[in-house]
Amino acid sequence: MSTPRGEMLVLSPESAFQLKLIPLNPYEFTGAGVEIPSSSKSIETIRSSPEFGLRPLDDSDLASIAHALSSREEAESKLGELLRRTPMSLEDLASGTSSHILRGPVLVRPDLGSLDPDMLRVQSDLDKSAHNIFAEKYPMRSGMYF
Repeated sequence: MSTPRGEMLVLSPESAFQLKLIPLNPYEFTGAGVEIPSSSKSIETIRSSPEFGLRPLDDSDLASIAHALSSREEAESKLGELLRRTPMSLEDLASGTSSHILRGPVLVRPDLGSLDPDMLRVQSDLDKSAHNIFAEKYPMRSGMYF
């Protein structure tokens, strides 16, 4: 999960990390991060969401999505059904006959602090640490931004 402010939440089955990234260029970042307890309720909620990936769609899927758009409940049900499908690799998708691919879900929030008050406190500390690291490593550049 990421935010427009460079905050990231990275989850694996065993652990979770909260990061604050400052872009140096399109391919490099600096910043700070911390491992967060996996006992967090908000982390468990995110873990229960469908796995990100690529899912093939056929014409009947597109037709049923278009039909379901007349009702919010139907649309949520149909999209939920599609997201419960197991994601496929690019090789498997290339060998298939599907002409459409659903990508996602992509989880984005305005800020990670809206998930949990503890995450908000951690994010504040990470912001300070990331800016200190940036200022230490790149003093001339940091003066332009902070």
